Amino acid sequence: MLDSMRVSPIAQYSPTTLSMDVGRHDAPVSRRTLATAQLPLSQRMSTYPPHTGGIQILKKRIVVCCDGTWQDGIIVNARWKYTNVLRLARAVRHVDARVDPPVPQVVFYQSGIGSANNIYSHFIDGATGASLAEKVEEAYAFITQNYHPGDEILLFGFSRGAYTARMIASLIGKIGVLSRTEMDHFSEIYIALQQLGSQDDLKSDGSYVQTSERKKQLEILAKWTGPDSPGCKRAKGGPEGFSVKCVGVFDTVGSVGLPEEITRNTKMKKMFGFQSTELGPHIQKAYQALALNERRADFNCAKFEQTEAGRKKNQVLRQCWFTGCHSDIGGGYPEPDLANLTLAWMAAHIEDIICLDTAYLASLVEAVEPWGKLSPHDSCVGVFEIADRIQRQLPTEVDDPKTHEAIHPSVLQQTNLKDLTPELDEILNKNPSLVCKLLPLEDELRKNWKVTGTKTTAFPQPLSEAIKVHIPEAGDFRRWLGTILSRSRRISAAAPRLRSSHYYYGGAIASSLAAAYYYCVSRI
Repeated sequence: MLDSMRVSPIAQYSPTTLSMDVGRHDAPVSRRTLATAQLPLSQRMSTYPPHTGGIQILKKRIVVCCDGTWQDGIIVNARWKYTNVLRLARAVRHVDARVDPPVPQVVFYQSGIGSANNIYSHFIDGATGASLAEKVEEAYAFITQNYHPGDEILLFGFSRGAYTARMIASLIGKIGVLSRTEMDHFSEIYIALQQLGSQDDLKSDGSYVQTSERKKQLEILAKWTGPDSPGCKRAKGGPEGFSVKCVGVFDTVGSVGLPEEITRNTKMKKMFGFQSTELGPHIQKAYQALALNERRADFNCAKFEQTEAGRKKNQVLRQCWFTGCHSDIGGGYPEPDLANLTLAWMAAHIEDIICLDTAYLASLVEAVEPWGKLSPHDSCVGVFEIADRIQRQLPTEVDDPKTHEAIHPSVLQQTNLKDLTPELDEILNKNPSLVCKLLPLEDELRKNWKVTGTKTTAFPQPLSEAIKVHIPEAGDFRRWLGTILSRSRRISAAAPRLRSSHYYYGGAIASSLAAAYYYCVSRI
């Protein structure tokens, strides 16, 4: 657990003053800095809670960044391997000095599922999401350990890390923020919530069959859920009633990550699938970058859906479609152009509520094509060549009241848009106003966009050809697994970039190995 608790240095402060260790990372903020008077009331320093006994306690921001499958930014030393979650985590300044008094910003970076340095974790856990519950508990525990009433909570994630971030937000909506000592009960609370979500006791009228098991779980949760529960009171969120300041995600994937025709693991999918895609009214702002060109059915996106309660509270929801497959959106390819676009979009939307080192973010841009011109990568490689394909559901109306979707203007720079996404081409011809406008930070990046790199190829032949193996209907499945292992070892020996932490290289091979394992186990 400690390996993934990566916390940024925290500025030292007294009850009345705040002293900052001003180094390179805490250089002067950008010209978009806002004075306190210019900020909306909800973004200024909150009134100190009445139960502090008159002691002035500074509000802080707790920023949780959950990385995607096989991603571990701490052991990565090549910038092109950085995901957008890692980039954001490192761009958060220690202190937001734009407001008075300044606000400390504490960062928790969590490595992705399957990133531990062992075969089981990398191949099996990484492909099936077996430790997903542990990731949720770990990040939530960090929040409870550091939270004080009045603090702001911001959650970010990519892929199943995005799922983790949304699960944490959902937990806070249900049980609030438990105290350090109340965390003694977290396991039974979390298990009861998951068991309720996985039961087949929903009736046609939307009510539930009151089984003895369900009654038992509801009894466990009675003390810890509802507006009067201790955690919900603690996380009330001031006069606006928002207990979570922001949830920002890159292409949420709630699937266990393998083709269902191989795993047949519907029980695990149900256990960890969203009980609802509704955006809780306790979340003030939510942003999601979505992949236009992701075709794998098991990697279908989970959109946010706004409720009437959220709309009445002036909740902000923005979801934007970008050129690219799943990992183009979240980052990790040697050609990071498309990930640069989604990162700039996210940073532009959150820079008013979190102080970012935008100069650092700009330094990460290493483009290989002009702005918006890079073609999307093909994610249907390796074991995913046999996976079901889908066309993701694209928006058809401007600012849909439920999903608030738009198309990013960079998509129009694709020279073969009609061939890549014919559905979108048709939609935009009918409704061109679906294309949103660039925010100032995004436009600044576009104007300063420089092509500094070249396209790279990790293998002399397509990866799909390097590891393609016919799945037998019957026969020696152990020998088949051995064949995959043998071929993967040869690829590993020939390609130092094998551990590139994305699906096109290491991800596809790891998925193939896990698929072979589960296929053999289920058939032997």
